[in-house]
Amino acid sequence: MNYQGKQVVTVDKYKIKDIGGLAKELDDRKGSGKYDSNRTPYNVILVDHSNTDLLSHIYNKLNEENIEYNKSKKDINILDGLIITSGQEFFESLGMEFVDTKEVYKTGDNKGKPIKNVLIDENHKLTKEVERYFDLSLEFISNYVGKENIMYCAIHLDEATPHMHIYFTPVVNSVLRKAFKTDENGKRITKTITKKDGSKKEVPIQLKDENGKNIYTEVKGKFLNHDQFWKQKGGNASYTLLQDDFNEFMKENGFNLFRGEIGGNKTHLTNAMKQQQELEARNKEIKAENEMLKESNSKEKEYIDKIDKETSKQILSPIKKGIMKQYKDEDIENLSKYSKELVEDNIRKSDQIDILTKEVEDFRTGTTYKNQKKKIEEQKQIIKDKNKEISYWKTKFNDLKEEFKEFKKTIQNKIFKVTDKLLEVLHIPHSWYESNDMDYAINKANEYLRNRKHNKTKEDDFEL
Repeated sequence: MNYQGKQVVTVDKYKIKDIGGLAKELDDRKGSGKYDSNRTPYNVILVDHSNTDLLSHIYNKLNEENIEYNKSKKDINILDGLIITSGQEFFESLGMEFVDTKEVYKTGDNKGKPIKNVLIDENHKLTKEVERYFDLSLEFISNYVGKENIMYCAIHLDEATPHMHIYFTPVVNSVLRKAFKTDENGKRITKTITKKDGSKKEVPIQLKDENGKNIYTEVKGKFLNHDQFWKQKGGNASYTLLQDDFNEFMKENGFNLFRGEIGGNKTHLTNAMKQQQELEARNKEIKAENEMLKESNSKEKEYIDKIDKETSKQILSPIKKGIMKQYKDEDIENLSKYSKELVEDNIRKSDQIDILTKEVEDFRTGTTYKNQKKKIEEQKQIIKDKNKEISYWKTKFNDLKEEFKEFKKTIQNKIFKVTDKLLEVLHIPHSWYESNDMDYAINKANEYLRNRKHNKTKEDDFEL
């Protein structure tokens, strides 16, 4: 079954100083959320932080796996987190029930609408499809960030809508580090700089390329590095690519999630909106090109008018005949031809602009979608009509088949009666017929008929 709903995947990062508050929220369910303690026992923890607190669990992981990180820096991003969920309608389609809290939303898009909470107790468990949805989400993220890097994962059911928390250490297998000048022993070469307070400081000299840009070298190993992790996932487009890959993976597994504005990170476009943007960009390019052609065309026209004017003067005033010597007739003809081609091309571009503008307008107003929907409905009706026609002819065929069976049965009965009569007239023993010795029976019958030629009648005028 193909389930439809909104895709909601948010990504956040946490520094060392944030972990205490995060752990309090995850373990004690105290924080900014609106938690229902009666439903908290039904939260499902899929990956726990063992018997230690969350921060100790992270440090133990880093040390055990020999993962390098800057121990002296207190504001490093030590943990990344994701929240995965959807709208209540989606979970209802997966079999979950929601109850009205008798309250309404006071702000936002849902202002004035009733607030509902997911129903979860001994008699109302997670449905198989909701479990599958979150299991698949965890499977995707495990493959995306590395299963070994996930520090905590849980399905929370004590708030309004079911959602999954996943927290992981952003570990990479290589980092780019600045390259510095070194001496023959590999020791960094330094230079002295004067700080703002007037004091002196020795700093290493960084290597630069021919363009004056810093040179970096790739170092292999295991490193905790939030920036490098997301750069390797696509840089500025990394969050968008994550959303795209997640969406494709879930669709392949039967969850048709709508890509809208997800988690406030990015505005994700539908295919129609992307096409509209592409058309608008192309339209803008053509308009700019069109203006350039108009300007070029205008200058060409001025030039040709000038040539035509000089030519007229040449004809009217033979004294100024030498003025046009610099222009050949062939050049003038070519310029005139080129100008006409520009005008024609300009007209074609204008037509193209009109077409693209119309397409953009159709996408913006939804006309394109309506037309496509209309075509789909027409195709559905054609299929429906054809199916009816096929059903009709199938019925007809079956009726004819039954009629043929009856006809065949009738004919067979008549043949049997004629055969019996013939056997009786010809005095052919039934034993010949019943023993299937038909050749012998026929020969005997023919012999009998030939012997009766002296008393021949119309009934006898035949031979088997």
